[in-house]
Amino acid sequence: MTLKIVVLSDLHILRDGQKSLTLDTAARLREGVAAINARHGDADFVAIAGDLADLGEHEAYVRLKDILSGLTMPVHITIGNHDDRATFLDVFGTEMAGPTGFVDKVIDIKGYRVILLDSAIQPPRHDGRLEQVQLDWLRDRLAEAADRPVIIILHHHANPLRTAVDSIILQNGPAFAEVLATHPDIRQVIAGHVHYTSTAIWHGVPFTTIAGGHYSVTIPLGQHAPEPDELSGPAQMGVVLADPDHTLVHFDNYLDGNARLL
Repeated sequence: MTLKIVVLSDLHILRDGQKSLTLDTAARLREGVAAINARHGDADFVAIAGDLADLGEHEAYVRLKDILSGLTMPVHITIGNHDDRATFLDVFGTEMAGPTGFVDKVIDIKGYRVILLDSAIQPPRHDGRLEQVQLDWLRDRLAEAADRPVIIILHHHANPLRTAVDSIILQNGPAFAEVLATHPDIRQVIAGHVHYTSTAIWHGVPFTTIAGGHYSVTIPLGQHAPEPDELSGPAQMGVVLADPDHTLVHFDNYLDGNARLL
């Protein structure tokens, strides 16, 4: 029995007629929905890891809700630094907030516990944080699931990536890692936020970032690295395949500038 999750992030939807950095983000998401239905229609659910709206506008969330209605599988959502929590909850429903008061959620499915965490700071700022009430809640949810593997999805990267994006990292990543260490089998911590793909082992836990659906960036590595270039793509989703012995993340580009050869 294999669990299949499609992870989206960094959608940056705007009001009708607006673009972000020349990109029609709503059109890009529609392409993503079509690709998910066509290529991953067997997914158990889609998880969205924040930056749903570019400016946190009510109309953008209404547009997003309409576009997501085209998916043929359930959708679970948390928010990121570009989002407005109150406006999101107004459109998507106050029941999207967990007992913490944040957009945190637990999904138990096919022998796994999947946890979505809201790492957004309000009023909006680009770095993130998990509040103490969330860390306490997470510790309890991990204790309940000590007998099964866990996947965690949130917006902000917690592990240092050693590039300029660490200026907007999860502020209290080490405290987050301490809570994760209370569980014997954290299979993946998946984030968006940084607009490029990375994988790491940090404090013994696998961490992944996906490029997401908005613009992508070149990776500014090196002592005298130039400012990163902002690129029109790819638009990327993570595809998680998980069974008792194996947890795998594929990086599937639903928009790609490469020419199809055959």
